[in-house]
Amino acid sequence: MAHAVASGILVVAISAGLTGCADFYRQHRDFQDGWRTGEIVEIGRANEIQRGGRSDCRKTASADELAVQRFAILIDRSTGQRHAHIVMLNPATSIELGDIVSTNVVRCGTPIRTLSHGPAPRS
Repeated sequence: MAHAVASGILVVAISAGLTGCADFYRQHRDFQDGWRTGEIVEIGRANEIQRGGRSDCRKTASADELAVQRFAILIDRSTGQRHAHIVMLNPATSIELGDIVSTNVVRCGTPIRTLSHGPAPRS
């Protein structure tokens, strides 16, 4: 009986370890594919955003997109350093400064998913 319990605990421990490794591998692969989570620190038209970024969707946007789309600066700290990325916003996207979002900074035009909203503006 004690042997069966010990074997069961060992199986659960190994399974948990493998699940943790699989999750780490998925996160690493997602990062390599361009997925980032960060804070929105600036929103505006292409010509209104003066700052550049580690990745910048304005460089691959068409003339029409540059003229009509909104862009945002996403600050990513996933590597322990602060990196800016300029992402293109879908017209239906509703984000505000301070929001924490997830998107793909390599595939411009990838929908932005809001994970949490920033603090409410002070009056």
